[in-house]
Amino acid sequence: MSTTPDPAPGPTGRLNELTPAQCWELVSSQPVGRLAWQGPHAPTVVPVNFTVDGQSIRIRTTAYSEAGQQCDDSPVAFQVDSIDVEGKRGWSVLMRGHAHAEWAPTDTAGTPQPWVTGPRTLHLRVDVEEISGRSLGG
Repeated sequence: MSTTPDPAPGPTGRLNELTPAQCWELVSSQPVGRLAWQGPHAPTVVPVNFTVDGQSIRIRTTAYSEAGQQCDDSPVAFQVDSIDVEGKRGWSVLMRGHAHAEWAPTDTAGTPQPWVTGPRTLHLRVDVEEISGRSLGG
């Protein structure tokens, strides 16, 4: 069962467009999203921990990860959602923009805290250029 606020109540089965402000509020309520990019052989999507920083998404990874090696200065998409299967309701936000690799400062306060172990000294900053979202149910 989702604990995320319902952004736009409506009848079950009806899709509601979310405003950019609603999208950012909902994205900020979740710790995990999916980063997508065009890999060398096919589209690639991975779940990641993240934080919101203004109009950007911040992700911590390693320099040898696929995301670290393939996303710097590249177009990417980022998706966050919450789904209540029993209630047949939920929401989804899609962001498009460009990713930029940055070496992490030694002070990691305010940065994403990855669930996986090991050092994550490379930050990917996704500068969001487009955001849209929809909610379902009510």
